[in-house]
Amino acid sequence: MLINQPVLVPDALHLACAKKAIYLTQSSAQYGAAAARTAGDAQNFQTLSHDAFVQIQAGALSEHDRAPTYLALQCAPLFQNEVHSSIPFITAHTHPSRLQSIRHPHTTMSSRLANHTASSSAAPPHRRSTLSRHQIGWLILISAAYLIKLTLMPITSQNDLLLNAWQSHHINQGHWNNYAHITELYKARNFVSPHPAAPYPYGFYALTAAWLETLRLVGLISYEGWTTQWAITNQALWFLLLKLPYLAADIVIGVLLFKSARARYGPLAWATWAWSGSAAYLLLMGQNDLYPTLFTVSATVLGAQSIRARRAGRTHSFALSVASVIMLGIGATFKIIPLALVAPFALTLTPHWRHRALLVSIPALIFGASALPFLSTPAFVNGVLFNWEGVRLFSAIQIFANPVSLFVMSYVALLVFLICRPYAFTRPRDLWLIGAAVFSSLFLFSWSQFYWAVWLTPFIVALIAIDTRRARYWAVLWLILEIAFSILLFNRHRDFNIGLLAAMSLLFRFAQLDTVVALFAPAVAQPLEILWTVTRTAQSAAWLLILAGAIGLLLAGRRAAPKRRVRALGPTRPHQALQQPVPARWAVILLLPAIAAALGAAGVFTLSRNASVREFQRAPIGQLTLTADTPAFSQTMAPLVEDVTGLLLDVSLSESIKPPAKMELCAQPASAAHSPICTYGSLIQTPQFQGYGFILSPPLPTFSQPYTLTFRLVDPATDARVSTVIVSAPQTAQGVLYNIHYAEQAQNGLAALTVLRAFDTGAAFSAMADRLGADWRLFVLWGLCLILCLLIHVASTGHRTPGI
Repeated sequence: MLINQPVLVPDALHLACAKKAIYLTQSSAQYGAAAARTAGDAQNFQTLSHDAFVQIQAGALSEHDRAPTYLALQCAPLFQNEVHSSIPFITAHTHPSRLQSIRHPHTTMSSRLANHTASSSAAPPHRRSTLSRHQIGWLILISAAYLIKLTLMPITSQNDLLLNAWQSHHINQGHWNNYAHITELYKARNFVSPHPAAPYPYGFYALTAAWLETLRLVGLISYEGWTTQWAITNQALWFLLLKLPYLAADIVIGVLLFKSARARYGPLAWATWAWSGSAAYLLLMGQNDLYPTLFTVSATVLGAQSIRARRAGRTHSFALSVASVIMLGIGATFKIIPLALVAPFALTLTPHWRHRALLVSIPALIFGASALPFLSTPAFVNGVLFNWEGVRLFSAIQIFANPVSLFVMSYVALLVFLICRPYAFTRPRDLWLIGAAVFSSLFLFSWSQFYWAVWLTPFIVALIAIDTRRARYWAVLWLILEIAFSILLFNRHRDFNIGLLAAMSLLFRFAQLDTVVALFAPAVAQPLEILWTVTRTAQSAAWLLILAGAIGLLLAGRRAAPKRRVRALGPTRPHQALQQPVPARWAVILLLPAIAAALGAAGVFTLSRNASVREFQRAPIGQLTLTADTPAFSQTMAPLVEDVTGLLLDVSLSESIKPPAKMELCAQPASAAHSPICTYGSLIQTPQFQGYGFILSPPLPTFSQPYTLTFRLVDPATDARVSTVIVSAPQTAQGVLYNIHYAEQAQNGLAALTVLRAFDTGAAFSAMADRLGADWRLFVLWGLCLILCLLIHVASTGHRTPGI
């Protein structure tokens, strides 16, 4: 028996323990390697073993590492009694599947563990299923994120959510070539848009159509009367139903990141993903980028398993590689971007060129098969294959004598490096590094939509939980990117930030932030511009550091051989001890982007409190030009129903010459009993608005009768020219009450005006509450979704599988 052997253990036994420890768990390899290299030095080995034993007793090792490390300690006879007396502790805190996987040739430890497991099988099941204090903390943190998401999903939306669903439902009505049908439909309605009619590959529309048909069959929605995208009843229920597949994709990504993380870092990975604003935003906006993100993450997980299996000499490794690239091919049928990972993944998954060629061809065939039926449709070719957004990824700059795409150049450099690098250097984490390198270089060197940031997010989250030695590095970069995303969100078009609430009530529609600042708070303009510049610079620096870190770690690859130098096993360095992340500490970091977003929203609402807009139909029917000879025009308006705090007059600066800095506005009710109210407005030129802005202080009061607005240029130059568009006038119950008087002529129509009002908080939220309460099914569905999310979180947290 091993317990009766002398203190100086033979070399063979040390080597056996080392190999077993290395095979069972990567993190305990340092203990086994230490045993192998100190086979002739019993005192040194016993010191190292003592340090490891102290770590285990202190709880520094997880369930995944505990039992294999005890096996390695069997090589130290000094601890035989302590180890064997601790068998009940091991079995009580280790999953049975881990115990059953242990087979050691030189000790009776495996049989002792198996016997104790069998004898305790009749123990109350709650001993193994009870969540620890840290697990409960992570569960609360993750659940809180999804509670917020579920709360905001029914009340927020952007135009693309309903537009994509409306386009997809035509497939269910027999128009299988959605691209040709939508194009013809737009032509019949004389609808002109700068965007492609149907800009996504067919897989997205097919899945959306299948989901809509499922909802229709169970009676949750109806196609009746759905002639335009917004021609629906009970928007809140529709918003939640249409976003449920996106929520499912979000949860599956969280589960995959949880399962892929190293021991103890799984909950951190899921919580980081759950609180990533770049991912949560897509559930509010209703954009489909979570689909390709799901498939890229699935491909990376399968690829990492393939590399692990190949290193262990298992025969199914190539099958996992094939499954990985199949995921990329399917993802490309939703958005083409997953194809960017095919070549670097193929070079990493196998060393054989014929296998690499096969791996590259599989996703190409999948995407080609989905595109083949539509290659003769111009709307598909121009809108999907050569979409203007996708083409801009290859934007070039002038370097020396040639225009060069920096993204393509960095991509080619990555491929060359992967070809030249010895395959023995390959590690499972390399695929996560490759994904981080590809997408960070794309955002750094090419034009991109801001919500594409979600493509990079899961790779950074995974590196926090897999590359634990540099977890702080990746966590800081994640934090910078997410805070930058939250801040820059409010520098976008209003429909991408607080305008998401306008889908529930038009009272939540405000003027553009830059226009509001220029009109009501010009002193804030310069600090805001500095904030945008600093944030963009920090964002670019984070992308650059991600690219540099990923390439550096790929360059630093080493062969799968034990390190020659052994450090002490004690927890002298936190990254070596792999201490368990504490949810309370990480919560402070994870909540910072959400806090930044909340503060930004509060600031925008405060600045825009007097800039809730009343906009009119924008169908141009003519043009009006003011000059020094005819410097004024009058606009008759329908009666006011709310006090007016300001006005915006759009001006076509491209057709104007020397527009004066000032314009006078006088408002005169039709009744002579009221005197005119006059004010001066300034010329405003921002990326979102060009024209004159007027502040009415005090606000223009409510009138029960029509009134007239007179606009007059102030001190125009002799050759000054100011042009504005005339749009079709809205209909009222009293008939047409919008007329323009200019140069002694009258015309039915409306100048390009926007009326500003004070934001009525009570009326806005009352309107939202009415929409939410219109259908009781919304609350039932919301509750079921919340319960399902909680069950998934508990089930995933309670059963931990080895990391990848």
